[in-house]
Amino acid sequence: MLVDRAASSTAATHITFDDTYRDLASLNDLIQSADLVVLPYDSRDQVTSGVLVDAVAAGRPVVSTAFPHAVELLASGAGIVVPQGDPVALGQAIRSVLTDPELAESMAAEARRLAPDLSWPAVADRYCLLADEVAASRPSVPS
Repeated sequence: MLVDRAASSTAATHITFDDTYRDLASLNDLIQSADLVVLPYDSRDQVTSGVLVDAVAAGRPVVSTAFPHAVELLASGAGIVVPQGDPVALGQAIRSVLTDPELAESMAAEARRLAPDLSWPAVADRYCLLADEVAASRPSVPS
C-alpha cells in the first residue's frame, strides 16, 4: 500500500524503497549520503536504535518517532521527535527539515557536536571511569 501511495504522489520521482539487508559499511554509506534520516518506529517497545546512533555520529539531522533513546539523544537539537502513530506530525517534521536549510544545518551541527561521544572508544572510556568511581567508593574489605 505504501509503495502504491508513494508512486501516485507528486513526490514519486524522489521516493525509492529498498528492503535489502545492509552490512554496517553499506548502511554507513547510505546514512552518509542522506540529507535526513527518518526513523518511523511504530512499536511502543522500541527502546534504542543503532541507526539513530549511526545517523547522529555521521552528523545527519534525524526525524524520529518517540522512543526512549531518540527522546534522550535528540533533545539538544540534533533531531525532531514526533509522537508515534502521527503521520501528519512526521510529515510536517520531514518537510520542515527539507525545506529549511538553516534548521537542517543547525540539526547537523548539533549532531556533529554529539558525535565524538558516540564512538565505541568514548563509550568504553565512560564505562571505565564509572567502574573506577564505583570501585573507589566501596569500603575496603579486610583480608
